[in-house]
Amino acid sequence: MTFDDDAPVGDPKRGAIIFKEHCAFCHSLEEKGGHKRGPNLWGLWGRQAGSAPGFKYVQSDEKKGIWGDKTLWQFFTGPHIPGTKMVFKDLKEDKQERADLLTYLKENTGSKKE
Repeated sequence: MTFDDDAPVGDPKRGAIIFKEHCAFCHSLEEKGGHKRGPNLWGLWGRQAGSAPGFKYVQSDEKKGIWGDKTLWQFFTGPHIPGTKMVFKDLKEDKQERADLLTYLKENTGSKKE
């Protein structure tokens, strides 16, 4: 991964498990899927944070920038967004889990890839 030379190669199968355990309750990945407690993640790469149509965001979410490898890699180290009820085990200490989740999301959101 060009943004972190120490980043391991991600395993999407392990990423699927992480997503199911920590993300799927609040986020869906399906094209034209609805929002849950959090926004649908379809088309995530290249999308401005806080801009999924039809989802009501808090202002602090919009300050995250454009979602991509680098912003998500950083976000996974402390993914709470002030003003929301988002609860997520951060992956700060586990680069392999971050790489696995990133790879899974990249392959399953129909996103424009970096």
